Amino acid sequence: MTQILNGNGQLKQTEALGNCYKQLNASVGRFGTDTLVAASAALASGSAADDSKYTAIDAQLSSLSSARDTLATQIKNALDQVAFQGGKPDTGANASQLAGCNALLAQASALAASS
Repeated sequence: MTQILNGNGQLKQTEALGNCYKQLNASVGRFGTDTLVAASAALASGSAADDSKYTAIDAQLSSLSSARDTLATQIKNALDQVAFQGGKPDTGANASQLAGCNALLAQASALAASS
């Protein structure tokens, strides 16, 4: 979708936002892969007497998932507005959403690495 937006002068930023959005939502994207690694590590951790690591990782995964859902909806709506509703990209909102998207990807990566 982002490839068709070349007439509005904001292609690079819009394309970067679209690419980051894909990484948040694709089951084999960075976010999905990193959270799967963390969830697998959480399941393998602990024992019958202590599942505190699992509980901690699960809470972090829930928080990341909620933040991802909120941000992905905002990005999807912004891209839809530009691609299909004739809207112009909001440079400030796009930059903020792209920063948030990259931050979520980094948090998921850090959680996977620490699990």
